[in-house]
Amino acid sequence: MFFGILLGATLSGLDASIIATAAPTIIADLGDVSLLPWLTTSYLVAQVSIMAVFGKLGDIHGRRRMFAIAISIFLVASVLCGLAQSMTMLVAFRVLQGVGAGGITGIAMALVADLVPGDRLGRYLGYTGLVFAGTSVIGPFAGGFFVDHFSWRFAFLVNVPSGLVCLALISTTRIDGLRVRHRVDYVGALLLALSTSGLLLALSGRGSDASWTSPRILALLGTAVVLGIGFLWWESRAAEPLLPLRILRGRVSALSTLANLISGVGFTCGIIYPPLFFQAVAGFNAQNSGLLLAPFALTCAASTLAAGQFADRFGGHKVIPLFGMVCEAVGFALLSTITVSTPATLVMAYGMLAGLGVGCVMQTLLFVVQRFAPARDMGVATSTVMLARVMGSSLGVAILGSVFTSTLIAEVQRRVPGFAVSEIQGTPSRVAGLAADVRVQLQESFATGLSTAFRVAVPIMVIGIIVVACIPARRVREKLAEAPEAVPLAETATAGL
Repeated sequence: MFFGILLGATLSGLDASIIATAAPTIIADLGDVSLLPWLTTSYLVAQVSIMAVFGKLGDIHGRRRMFAIAISIFLVASVLCGLAQSMTMLVAFRVLQGVGAGGITGIAMALVADLVPGDRLGRYLGYTGLVFAGTSVIGPFAGGFFVDHFSWRFAFLVNVPSGLVCLALISTTRIDGLRVRHRVDYVGALLLALSTSGLLLALSGRGSDASWTSPRILALLGTAVVLGIGFLWWESRAAEPLLPLRILRGRVSALSTLANLISGVGFTCGIIYPPLFFQAVAGFNAQNSGLLLAPFALTCAASTLAAGQFADRFGGHKVIPLFGMVCEAVGFALLSTITVSTPATLVMAYGMLAGLGVGCVMQTLLFVVQRFAPARDMGVATSTVMLARVMGSSLGVAILGSVFTSTLIAEVQRRVPGFAVSEIQGTPSRVAGLAADVRVQLQESFATGLSTAFRVAVPIMVIGIIVVACIPARRVREKLAEAPEAVPLAETATAGL
């Protein structure tokens, strides 16, 4: 069953990034370039909004069953995406696909905790984290491969055979976690979905607006804040809250969850922006830029695995993520110094340092939160951390994307007046084919925009260092020394059926 969980995680992670290199071809086929940002935003909004719901449903009905339902939703949506005849249809089906991905992400880690003994949990969470990290890099390369050799539709349809294998694998194991009778907090789910949607839409739309005073941006931000406050108020009073605030009342769990959110920003920053440098500034095509990103993913994956195994054997559940946050901050500080003359190999090296940090943070602190959570809250505690992580990634896309886009537009307008930035935003590799005088100015513009985005990421990582430093190490050691609260296999053998 563990391989089935990994396969499900692969599908979810792959489709979050596979659209990057396939998008220009999709636009050429279906038209309506105005909907291009929604191909990613709609997926992320749906994924973030539904994760906690699936975590709760897993606690109620059994995580294996809900994981199978999430995979099924994802597969149906993948087929629909592959058959879409317009951009509107594709965006709508991407929302449904994001719902399935949110269920997969929200339940996968809790399923691992159900299956694996506590003394080996860090190692197996490392395996799962390795998959999530690796697919984010494989995605753009796979998208380019399908576009070049088959059709963009195969980027979605390829999920079907893998998903069916995943369903077959998870159906062969009857072990599941403890089930507790709950009611689903649908009001909380709606408030969470609307507030996160408003926030992400405001931040993702900021890059194309003149200022933060745009009426649309202000309306979205105001709505997000009001609904967010309403969500917290409702959760504090609901008999069966979607996100039990008691999980975050403990200092260790609250700070560990916040650190995961911040590291999610770092992960997105390391995945999205170096390829833009490789394409627009260094002149590589989309597939090769994906290969150049592989060292970041491999370092992230290797450190995820090593951190889990080291923590299992020697402890260090605070020292390891603290070291990781420092690596992220230093890595992005170095990336903020890039110029048009910076060698691609140096950008790769800086990215590897940041990737080392990301891998040391995420899974180690997820393991800590799981050990602090009661068995009855295992699913929702895990999905809360994963929600924070995906929210961090989404915020990274929105905030840093806004900074990069606004800086790029300003630089292009200053250096090449009258040039339409939209001609190169979707396909930065086109810069290499322009006239020499224009190409040089656009490369300078891209380098400035990217260095500015990396510069903004640095103080965010510094905040992460402070957050991890505030985690009480002694309390963590005492908790991890206790026998984990577990449900005997005899009791879990028929749960969730």
